[in-house]
Amino acid sequence: MTENQTFYYRFKRLNFWLALNISLIIIMSYGLICCPCLLYWKQAQVLLGITIFSNLAWMWLHLLKHKMAVVTDKYIKIDHNAPLYWKDISSAEEKIVRCGLRKCKIIALNPKDGIDYKYTFLQKHNCFPPFSIPLYGIVDDKDIEKIISVIKTKVKRADL
Repeated sequence: MTENQTFYYRFKRLNFWLALNISLIIIMSYGLICCPCLLYWKQAQVLLGITIFSNLAWMWLHLLKHKMAVVTDKYIKIDHNAPLYWKDISSAEEKIVRCGLRKCKIIALNPKDGIDYKYTFLQKHNCFPPFSIPLYGIVDDKDIEKIISVIKTKVKRADL
C-alpha cells in the first residue's frame, strides 16, 4: 500500500429524524399558509428556527462525506484525532461494547504502554476504547473488509 486510503461513514438516510423533519415542514407550512399572522408570534418563530436548524443538520450529516479513517503505511488516523502510528499498536481485537441500550461491534486498537499521544476529550470520556473502528451499520461492508485486511497486515497480534 503506497497511497493513502480514506474510509467514510455511511449513515442511513431513511430514519426517524427524516420523518420528524418532514412532519415539521408539513405542520409549519400548513400553519403559515392558513394563518400567516403566526409568523409574528415568538413561539412560531422558535418552531420555524428549530425546523430550519434540524433540516440543515440532517443535510450536513447525510449530504457531506465524513471521514471515518485515513490509513497510510505509517499510521492510521481515526476521525479527527491525531495519527496513531502502526509501530505504537501492540494488538487489535474485535469487541462488542455497550453504547446506551445498544451493543456495538468494533475493532479496538490497543496501544503500547507509554506512548506519547495527545488524547482528545472524547477518547478519554467515551463508552468506546480510545482507538476504535466501528463495525456496525455506519460503515460500508466493503470498507470494513479492507480495513480488517490492512489491520491484519500491519498489526502483529490481530484477533479479528
